[in-house]
Amino acid sequence: MVKKAGWQRFLTSLSKNKGLKLLSLVLALALWFAIGGEERIETSLTLGLELVNIPRDLIVTNDIPSQLEVRIQGPRSVVRELANEKLHQRLDLTGYKIGNHVFPLSPGSLNFPRGVVVTRIRPSAITVILDQAIIRQLEVNPVVKGQPAYGYEIKKISVTPEQIDIKGPKSEISQLNSIKTLPIDVGHLSSPVTREVDLDLQNLHLSYVGSKPILAYLEIIPIKKTKVFHKVKIIPAMASGPVKLNPAQVSLTVRGPMAQLAGLAPDDLTAKVELKNLKPGSHRVEVSAALPSGLELVHIHPEKVQVLLQKAKKSS
Repeated sequence: MVKKAGWQRFLTSLSKNKGLKLLSLVLALALWFAIGGEERIETSLTLGLELVNIPRDLIVTNDIPSQLEVRIQGPRSVVRELANEKLHQRLDLTGYKIGNHVFPLSPGSLNFPRGVVVTRIRPSAITVILDQAIIRQLEVNPVVKGQPAYGYEIKKISVTPEQIDIKGPKSEISQLNSIKTLPIDVGHLSSPVTREVDLDLQNLHLSYVGSKPILAYLEIIPIKKTKVFHKVKIIPAMASGPVKLNPAQVSLTVRGPMAQLAGLAPDDLTAKVELKNLKPGSHRVEVSAALPSGLELVHIHPEKVQVLLQKAKKSS
């Protein structure tokens, strides 16, 4: 009796709104024939892979592929539409604990429109390794590459902040005492510079949890060398008459920036003897030197020279 009454209700409802029901049926059949009768093609799609709802106290410690390659077969119009979309597949880690977890990827695990068949998924499974996440303070170890300009060197490198908070898996971060920066290029530098630097986290499952930028200050200074310049001419100053010097040249030992010294010749330097207020005759006079800015006099050889000061000739 129940079955008969239900059948009667179905027939009664069908008799109402016959036009609307007929139209729905026609449209459904048309859509079915359109899709079912359309040429079927096969293509490969790339799906972005995303891990969601990772427990806050855990962290992923292995490398997860960022994409899935999926081979599908279906009606041409549907497949082309899918190929133009950005598709994603999510792995929900809600409730998962520390350990290794394998997520098989079967055709049924992917949500595609009706009529589309998945023929291949690569990879066919995703392994996710979860470990306890901890935060630890590590020292920043600056790394440099290249060489400063000729004649210059790095005197000091300082990093601000010196220590930073790093988040990572306990098994990994507990073995570290410091964290390196990506190489800082010092090539051709000839003056102090401050650079914002990034951390070298390659092959590490770590992250910097601070908000302040990491700054490296590189103190670049001239390399100082000592060089001896021979045969520097002595100039007599304030002489009251003709002068003879013995010797007439000295050697100067000079200290200063290597690049500056490399460009100097003996003719660029000056040695002199002060003869003011000296009477004609023979004198032992100390030699002094006038040097370009940035240079320091280390030694003069000889320190004194013999000066023969003659009487000035009277004009007739």
